[in-house]
Amino acid sequence: MLDWLKSFAEKIEQSESAKIRAAKKLRQEGSAGRLHGALEEKLVYPVSQQEISGKIAAVDGGIAGEELHGFDLLLMRSVGVVFEYGKSRIISHSYFPSSRPPIEYDMRSGLDSHEVIWHKSLFRLKGELGCAASLIEKHSPAALLLDGSIAPLLSDKPSEESEMRQLYQEVLHSYTRLYQTAWSRQCLLLGIIKDSRSKRFMELLSKSLDGEEGLRHTTDTSFLFFLLEAGERTCAFTYSSSPSSHQILKDLGGWSEKILSFYLKPVEEDRPLRVEFLAGQKAFGEVASLVHSLSCMHKAYAYPAALIEADLRAALREEEADGAYAKLFFRLGKRASLYRLRRNSRPFR
Repeated sequence: MLDWLKSFAEKIEQSESAKIRAAKKLRQEGSAGRLHGALEEKLVYPVSQQEISGKIAAVDGGIAGEELHGFDLLLMRSVGVVFEYGKSRIISHSYFPSSRPPIEYDMRSGLDSHEVIWHKSLFRLKGELGCAASLIEKHSPAALLLDGSIAPLLSDKPSEESEMRQLYQEVLHSYTRLYQTAWSRQCLLLGIIKDSRSKRFMELLSKSLDGEEGLRHTTDTSFLFFLLEAGERTCAFTYSSSPSSHQILKDLGGWSEKILSFYLKPVEEDRPLRVEFLAGQKAFGEVASLVHSLSCMHKAYAYPAALIEADLRAALREEEADGAYAKLFFRLGKRASLYRLRRNSRPFR
């Protein structure tokens, strides 16, 4: 066997063994009392399925574009899906604003490499959040699911001097509008993170796992896969130990105190989901039961059907970005600003 392959395989085996030992230890202890930020007494709770009736909505956004020599071009499409359930079966569906809404465009010039990343993320977020708030106003679903967090991420916040700062402020306004709309319309707002790489929960567990060196660099879901059985969730916990001073949450005002999370494992053969929600809308067990019931339809892929459909509808193909570029080229002709970056136009590959 190759030396690197043998070494990597041994590291993976050692890492998984450490996780299994730690998970067994925590399950035996059972208490979440030592976890700063935990909002419940036990560490793990069973989750029951419930019969789903009424409207469940989901929103996702697709983004595409190209960095060119003189400017950056972005294309974005946000789609909302509304599934009407009766006795846990979909009896009707609709889309918002339509099944194939027009693409939105944005163009910026003079962005550095960091601003290119901020531009892409913030443009998508603004479209998704606006779509979600408008969908709630029109369709009044019982719950609305977002693909990802219900709060901006640290990587979404531009530096003070960046021209992306204005767009960031617009996104913050969109978050606030969405929270207010969901709250006033009694619509349960949920963020479903399918591939979480957070370390927040591992930080909460740090005292209980004191001495477990193999878990120092472990992310939440890679450990919780071993801690949780199918049909179980962790205790609910605060998004941050100090929301008012958190670099991102403090920008959300009073809403920052309401953002909570837990992890849920709907099926045995897939990883746990991170679920985010607003405190005070539903009891923790009710939130978990709904997400579990929406996500346990496939034994190896735990994810709500409405979010899968929203993702498929919102996805942008590479040809759509190429088409936008071709239209600009046709209108302007060969211009220096339209040159593709060298890494995307190598003639020798």
